[in-house]
Amino acid sequence: MKKIVEQLLECLLALLPFFKKKNAKEVKEFSDLITGQYEFLVTQLEKVLKDYFELSARVKEMHTEMFALKEQLARSLSEQCTVHKCLSRQ
Repeated sequence: MKKIVEQLLECLLALLPFFKKKNAKEVKEFSDLITGQYEFLVTQLEKVLKDYFELSARVKEMHTEMFALKEQLARSLSEQCTVHKCLSRQ
């Protein structure tokens, strides 16, 4: 019985390095997969942030232009003749 247990232990010790290498290979593949996904997500996030800030700048420019046009319209309306039958009224 003791001899059988010793032989089983020898077999296990012979197989353990093989399993360890296989497991290490799987862990490395999984780690590479996670690293690849992380790099992809970071790249996508950088694109989204770049697009967001560009769009934000464009919206800011549009608001500035709208406020300038609103002020120009207010000035024009204040200079317009308010009499109903005025000849210069447009």
